[in-house]
Amino acid sequence: MILHQKSFHLHIINIEQCALDSSWNYKDVCSPFFRMFYIVSGEGTLSFNDKEIILRPHNLYLIPNFTNCNYSCEDSLEMIYIIFIDELSSNVAINHFYNIKNECPASDFDQALFKRLLVLNPEQGLKNYDPKSYDNWTYLERQLKFSKIDTFRDYTESRGILLQLFSRFITPETKHPGQKNKSIEKVILSLQYISQNLDKKITLELLADQAFLSKDYFSRIFMKITQCRPIEYIQRKRIEKAQLLLATTNLSIEQIAEQTGLNNASYLTRLFKRYTEKSPGQYRQEGSLNKWEI
Repeated sequence: MILHQKSFHLHIINIEQCALDSSWNYKDVCSPFFRMFYIVSGEGTLSFNDKEIILRPHNLYLIPNFTNCNYSCEDSLEMIYIIFIDELSSNVAINHFYNIKNECPASDFDQALFKRLLVLNPEQGLKNYDPKSYDNWTYLERQLKFSKIDTFRDYTESRGILLQLFSRFITPETKHPGQKNKSIEKVILSLQYISQNLDKKITLELLADQAFLSKDYFSRIFMKITQCRPIEYIQRKRIEKAQLLLATTNLSIEQIAEQTGLNNASYLTRLFKRYTEKSPGQYRQEGSLNKWEI
């Protein structure tokens, strides 16, 4: 058993059964949170990664965090949604180890699990369905602070149920190739090192040397796990950290550039725009404008 399997767990941020209409229509949503839907009735659409998925009754759907997507409803759609985060002690997301399915059928037992989560987590619905109002780390901090769960027993049961539901999207067929290879574990440790040292200079040579692998072999294994090259992965992690700091601190752009290892504000701004299509200033301003809407 490797590192992530020992330390992986999930935490619910929001859950609610709701009825939606054509106003549920949002584009270019890139959330730091996972979303899981159980569709009760009606129909909607999800699109991301160059594919379109029709939301149909009695199916489960999952959108991983930091996945740019669009979703909409033309007429009516009733669902139970769960917004949650994955918490690994290594600070490495679960979707770095497995290819996550995006849809699967819901059994009667799955439906009962969703209903039970609603009972355990009352009054946890969103007050505003616009992602701009809640897709930020400031919102996460407030939700964690004002959690509605009263007892440790209910809290533990909620986590266990969510893990059961999440497991529906992971099958032997979706496991990353070569997971039993010892080299995989070395590269996983590299992901942990990256997460903990984003403010420092990190090179492919350094990571490969730490894993006692050649640069070419390290890069191939890295691609299998993360679906991107090491340098791109490091850049994405730095931008995610910049998003967190912009939303939760008053640090200047220069200070954030330093803490994310991006050398200077100009380079941070250029890279930030590439991944988010917004400047750091725009991202911070939008978070500030929406801060008290919930």
